[in-house]
Amino acid sequence: MKCLCATLSMLLLLTLPLVAQILPPSTINPIIDGSVGASEYLQVIPLKDMRLGYALSNNGKLLHFALEAPTSGWVSVGLDSKRMNGAHFIIGYDAMSTQVINEETGRGRSHSPSTVNILVESKIKELGGKTTLEFSVPASLYESGSELNIIVSYGNQDNIRSKHSRYDSHTIKFQQ
Repeated sequence: MKCLCATLSMLLLLTLPLVAQILPPSTINPIIDGSVGASEYLQVIPLKDMRLGYALSNNGKLLHFALEAPTSGWVSVGLDSKRMNGAHFIIGYDAMSTQVINEETGRGRSHSPSTVNILVESKIKELGGKTTLEFSVPASLYESGSELNIIVSYGNQDNIRSKHSRYDSHTIKFQQ
């Protein structure tokens, strides 16, 4: 009996991280304002020296994202790939008087303007040596899969064509 209880306890502990990565609908939708408030995103994942937040809207129609990076340059989130090639990038920077947010498509180790625009809402803000990009896209674009691969990166210049300083990847698992 003790062995059975120990085995069940171990199985429960092993499955907790998997359950924590499944994305249920949010009770409160994030405010897309270029800053991440406490408990605004259901999931906030540290990726190297960046923080990626994401949430499914309470009606399940939008995916909300936030990326915070320690830079006064550009930041980006690439959807549907763990590499640059084929990813749909939301990339931008805040140059005090000008905020730029573009949609780009990864091509090999580069990117170019996307022919498809999916942004519903977006905002970028630089404050205190950190740049935060927030945006929303239709969840229906990714609902056919059980997961969404993401690549995140940032650079040190206010120029989206400059090379990244850091990057990382993550996979979001959707509730079935």
